[in-house]
Amino acid sequence: MLLNVKEIDTYYDIFQATFKVSLNVQEKEVVCLLGRNGAGKTTTLSSIIGLNRPRSGSVLFKGREIVGLKSYQIVQLGIGFVPEHRWIFSDLTVKENLELGWREKKQKDMFEEIYQLFPKLKDLHSQKGGNLSGGEQQMLTIARTLMGGPELLLLDEPTAGLAPVIVQTLANKIRELKEKGLTILLTEQNADFALSISDRAYAIDKGSVVHEGTADHWKNNADLMQRHLGAC
Repeated sequence: MLLNVKEIDTYYDIFQATFKVSLNVQEKEVVCLLGRNGAGKTTTLSSIIGLNRPRSGSVLFKGREIVGLKSYQIVQLGIGFVPEHRWIFSDLTVKENLELGWREKKQKDMFEEIYQLFPKLKDLHSQKGGNLSGGEQQMLTIARTLMGGPELLLLDEPTAGLAPVIVQTLANKIRELKEKGLTILLTEQNADFALSISDRAYAIDKGSVVHEGTADHWKNNADLMQRHLGAC
């Protein structure tokens, strides 16, 4: 098991945001966390990556406890995080943004891999990040994270604010990453998108996991989708 989250409770000051959240991700799986806005999906990812440390529970990565480590230490272990709001450096070029993702300078050959996966970024390599479209910025954010060579990629609401045609392109890119052997855990409100690319899915509501099953299990049960996801 690559990632094992066990009964984490995470707070914002005195407000409890997650309640005994447990989930696991196997190597080379794509797993999604589904739920409405404010359900606790982003908090779960931020708890894993160390941005909001759980007050109780455990997060094991390759069998190692990572609760208590700094975010940069968790990244160094092999977890990459792509935040929801596409945090790029708007005054830097595409190439400069990508360079910031290097963990080691010996990874210079990552440029060729990234440009094969995202050929549009190669065409835009000298453009400033702030001049890119929303979809191009999302691709850049993912590509910058991949420059660090993660074993596990955390994607937070990757389709937020994207046009449908870009969403389909993004789905294809995630499938390519899976075919290359990358393990992915993503959060999404767009259940149709998430289930089209995932092996398994967890539903989170009011900070708790309320159901888990294979993607086919979810897609073939409309009542289950309505009960746990509603308008997602």
